[in-house]
Amino acid sequence: MCMSNNQQTNEEALQNFLLDIGCLDELLPWTGKFNLFDVLKISRTEIRHSNMLGWILNPNENHGLGDLFLKGILQRLVENDMDGRYDVFNVLLMDLYSFSVLREWKNIDILLSSSDEKTVIAIENKVGSREHSNQLNRYRDILEKEYEGYTRIYIFLTPDGESPSDVENWDVLTYSDVVETLESISSRIEMLPDVDLMIKNYIDIVRRDIVEDQQLIDICNKIYNKHKKALDLIFENRTDGRTQMVDAIKDTLCNMASEGLIIYEEGGACTFRTTSMDKILPTLDNPISVWGNEYIYTYWFNVQGERFYGIFELTGKNIPEETMKKMQEITDILKPRDKRKSDFTFKRIFTTKWYDISEAEDLESAVDKAVRSAVKDILEMEKKLIEQLKYN
Repeated sequence: MCMSNNQQTNEEALQNFLLDIGCLDELLPWTGKFNLFDVLKISRTEIRHSNMLGWILNPNENHGLGDLFLKGILQRLVENDMDGRYDVFNVLLMDLYSFSVLREWKNIDILLSSSDEKTVIAIENKVGSREHSNQLNRYRDILEKEYEGYTRIYIFLTPDGESPSDVENWDVLTYSDVVETLESISSRIEMLPDVDLMIKNYIDIVRRDIVEDQQLIDICNKIYNKHKKALDLIFENRTDGRTQMVDAIKDTLCNMASEGLIIYEEGGACTFRTTSMDKILPTLDNPISVWGNEYIYTYWFNVQGERFYGIFELTGKNIPEETMKKMQEITDILKPRDKRKSDFTFKRIFTTKWYDISEAEDLESAVDKAVRSAVKDILEMEKKLIEQLKYN
C-alpha cells in the first residue's frame, strides 16, 4: 500500500529515495560531463561571457566559424524586428569580414564597426547585473557623436529578454538566441576539435546557468515531487555555506513579513508573496498548481553557491481563463517579446540583479541587506506594474 509523504517516517522517506537513486541518472547530461567553464569557475561571470562572445562574433578570429555567428545573430535581430527598423537586404548582405571588434570601448561591452559598411553595432551584455546609471542613453549619445553618418545598431543582451530602458533605440536579444544560433552552426559545419569542445562547453553552461532549460526544470521537479520529503530532509540537515545563507534569507523574509511588507510562510522555502499581487493573481480553490499548492505566482530567491537573485515567476497550468488573461497582460508589460503567452509551465517574468555574499565578514548582516534590497526592487516593480495594469 502506497503512503503519502505525510504518512512516511523520515527513515522510510530516505530509504525509498536510496532504493530509487537511479532517478538521478536523468541529471547526468547536466552534472556528469567535463566543462572547461566550470573548471575555470567563470560560468556566471559577465565579463567572461563578453570575452567569449567578442571572440566568436569576430569573423576574422581563429575559431574557424568565419562570419556565420555574426550573420546568425543579425538574422535573429531582423526576424524579431517588429518596428521596421532594419532593411533586410542592407543588414544581411553586408561584408561582415570588414567588421572589427572592440571590448569595453568607452565602457560598451562589445562594439563592432566597419568603415566600409558605415555601420556600428553596440552590444550591452547583462548576465549577473542590471542596467544602471542611464547606461544605454549615455552609450547612444557617445556613438551618435563618434560614428556620425553611420548606421547604428543597438543590442541589449540579457538571459531572458529583459526590456531596455530605451526601447525606442535598443533591440532585445536573449541568451537563448545565442545558444540556438551556435547550435545551428555547429550542426552544419565541422569545427576544429578544440573549437568544437569550447563551443559545446559554452552552449552547455549557458543552457544550465543562464537561460531556462525547460527539460532540466521538468526533470528536477519530477524527482523532487517523487521524493520531496527525503530531499527536504537532506537539504535541511546539510551544513555548508549555502545552507547558512538560505537560513539567513529565510530569517530576513520572516522579519519582513512581521513588518507587514510581504507574506511569508515561516518554515517554507525562500519564497514570498504580497497582498497586492494576491489580488491580481488570486489563489486557486484547490492545491492543483504545478508547485503542489494553491498559488499561481511566486517571488523567490535562486541561490547558487554564495550568490543569489530574486525572481518573479508564474505558472501556466490549471489556471482559470480570466486569470490567464491577466497573466498575459502582465507578460505584455514585463516581457513584451515573450512568445509563450499562454502555453508555459513556468515563466520567469522579472529578475533582480545578482547579490554576491562570498566576501562578507558578517554573513547574516550582508544577507539581510541584500534580501531587503532585492525585495525593494521587486516591490517597486510590482507597484509600477499595477499602475500600468490599471491604465490598460
